[in-house]
Amino acid sequence: MELIGGAISAIIAAGGTLLVVTAAVLIGGIVVVARRRTRPAQVEAGIRRRAGSALVRADDRLAEGEADVEFAVAQFGERAAQDYRAALRRAQTDRDEIFRLHRMIDDDPGAGLANRERADRIVMLADRIERLLDEQAGAFRQRRSLESTAPERLDRLRTRIAEARARLATATTQRDALLEQHARTALGPAVDAPERAARALDRAEGQAADAAPGSTAPASSVMATIAEAERLLFSAEEALEQVDATAARLADAVAALDALRADARAARTEALAAVDAAPDGDTGAAITAAIAELDAALASAGAAAGRDAGRAGDAPTDPLEQLDELRQAMDAVELALASSRTQAQRLAHAREAYHAARVQTEAQVLAARDAIGQRGSAGARARLEEAVDELRASRSLLDTDPVGALDAVRRALTHARDAEVLARY
Repeated sequence: MELIGGAISAIIAAGGTLLVVTAAVLIGGIVVVARRRTRPAQVEAGIRRRAGSALVRADDRLAEGEADVEFAVAQFGERAAQDYRAALRRAQTDRDEIFRLHRMIDDDPGAGLANRERADRIVMLADRIERLLDEQAGAFRQRRSLESTAPERLDRLRTRIAEARARLATATTQRDALLEQHARTALGPAVDAPERAARALDRAEGQAADAAPGSTAPASSVMATIAEAERLLFSAEEALEQVDATAARLADAVAALDALRADARAARTEALAAVDAAPDGDTGAAITAAIAELDAALASAGAAAGRDAGRAGDAPTDPLEQLDELRQAMDAVELALASSRTQAQRLAHAREAYHAARVQTEAQVLAARDAIGQRGSAGARARLEEAVDELRASRSLLDTDPVGALDAVRRALTHARDAEVLARY
């Protein structure tokens, strides 16, 4: 019996040891599998970071080049900057390819080797953009140092400063008039553009005085001072242009709001008639709720119109916000009436709604671009690029497919809003 008991104990002990070894092997296998799964995820994240960093680098360099070529045109004329503009067009083509490849990486994050090759090409294209534009920028830097003597450049600088000073008074009056009609938020960066321009002009005049004849500074220092004054003047001119552009954009928004308001009143009349002909109570209730939402938006848009017409006592409004509110109310009515609308009516509505949506989207694209500035992430820039692509597509579709054009411009608006959010937060 003792022999049998010992045998049983040995078997049990061996079985326990086997269980322990098996568990250890299983745990080790799980750890290895987890590590193997983690490594591809880390590699994919590294590829995305590398591609995103190169995208931001290329996008920033192209923006710098666009500003620099305008500066070169202001100094030396359009003919002298032809090669620079050609280089910018080639760089823009490379930038478009970078965004296309980045979108492919985002759409298929598990592509592995294919994404690594896409990231490598993105980096190569970003390097090429930098080389191409650095070469042109360097040529103009050299030209600025050799093109003319300090007195000649100072004379041109002072003339341009005087012209900008004359524009400053007009821009300030124009900005103040816009603030009487519209909320400060509607003006965007133009809200303080005259003040920024004035500060830049003051500094440019100070630099010009430091470089005036009689200065004891070395010639190289004088030329550098003049170059800095020219940069400050250019930034002042850009700020003044923002006021003109904003005035035009808000005028477009007000015109679009007027047209959309007329369309909304027609849609309201149609919706009221449709309530009585509704096939069931739920449909009638949906149309009635949409009419109530439309009435509220029309009342708000009417107050905005009164302010634009100069009625006393009306608070300044943002026509872009009014457009958004009225467009959403119109969409609710269209959805409620969808079952009773004919194809011809849907096409007509899409054409009518497109203009207001386009104006709103263009303003949102500008807001996103301003938010991105020199600090936006690759994700924000990619969303903005998608918005621009959809906006461009919507314009080409309008004549042949107005419904598709309206859908595209609405997608562009969504992408532009996403881009601004990503840039700010």
